[in-house]
Amino acid sequence: MARSITPAELYADIDEGRCSYILDVRNQDEYAVWRIEGTRDVPMRNVPIWVAVEQSETLAQEIPDDTVVVCAHGNGSDLLIDVLTDEGRRVRTLEGGTAAWAELLVPRRMECLPEGMVGYQIARPAKACLSYLIGAPGHGCVVVDPARFPTMYLDLAAAHGMAITHVVDTHIHADHISGGPALAGRLDVPYHVPMEDAGASTPFVNTPLGDGAVLDVGEGRLEVLAIKMPGHTPGSTCIHIPGHVLLTGDTVFVRGLGRPDLTGKASELASELFHTIHERLAPLDRSTTVMPSHWTLSDEIDDQGMVQTTLGAIFESQIMTEQDMQVFIEEIIGSLPSAPDFYDTIRLVNAGQAATAEEIEALEIGKNQCAASTSI
Repeated sequence: MARSITPAELYADIDEGRCSYILDVRNQDEYAVWRIEGTRDVPMRNVPIWVAVEQSETLAQEIPDDTVVVCAHGNGSDLLIDVLTDEGRRVRTLEGGTAAWAELLVPRRMECLPEGMVGYQIARPAKACLSYLIGAPGHGCVVVDPARFPTMYLDLAAAHGMAITHVVDTHIHADHISGGPALAGRLDVPYHVPMEDAGASTPFVNTPLGDGAVLDVGEGRLEVLAIKMPGHTPGSTCIHIPGHVLLTGDTVFVRGLGRPDLTGKASELASELFHTIHERLAPLDRSTTVMPSHWTLSDEIDDQGMVQTTLGAIFESQIMTEQDMQVFIEEIIGSLPSAPDFYDTIRLVNAGQAATAEEIEALEIGKNQCAASTSI
């Protein structure tokens, strides 16, 4: 058996039910903030490395063979698997630890697109974030809500002979650092983020999308449309391929709505969210596939590994059929946990404030907390 396993291999093992146990040897406070998660629940235990080494004989009797040992960067787990191997237990270390897991992107083919288009929903398991690449093979494609690791998007586009022609952030994100400005700048293509979120002046070139703006990706044959859908943030903009798919950003999730408090305007934006849902979404085709930019719980991931629902299912939920605005607002605001303190800093960085690589890595620790409700 190999001594190590890559993040991609571990994700696949979890997805296919081959991962029997994870032993996380980080500090307890680090483990409390975030841990390894995939499409299935896996038995998991946290034993800080110094305790694990001291109690290795007992620990070796309590964990199964094929246990994956996880630490922050791979050094501690490398040490421990040697100790556990000496105790007769066959275990593996996660290469690069949780730092490498944080950079893992997993693409899955979208099946809801019209003929002549190809697209991918790209999951980032460490953050429970989703980004997208949609285009016309042999022509152009659009990248939506990209992570800060460009290789996946470049490789997927190249595999279908597509040029990335537009990079879009549906809003200024508060939970993770966007790769949008850097990717667009690298390729010298337009970058789009709402001016209402980023401000009128940014240190990067920005071409905000107006309501109904068209992003042509196929020589006039195929269109991607922008819909203004404020509520999570003042400028939230969703991407719509009529009759097929709606990329909702953080406005609507598979189970829940985007929290409206991250810009300090909870009541005002909750009211905007109500109008967005009942005036902008309600008229659309109810068979439209809804794909958000996040998930919260693993059971929001379907049997195909996708995070998706339909607009019809969204409108069958209790909170979405509530007609009294005040009750709706109270329900949303009443469901809100406190946002992490560093979310304001992430928003500023995504609007152009400088940050070092070390600061960015620290800011991105932890799963997203962007949902206001999981009652849908």
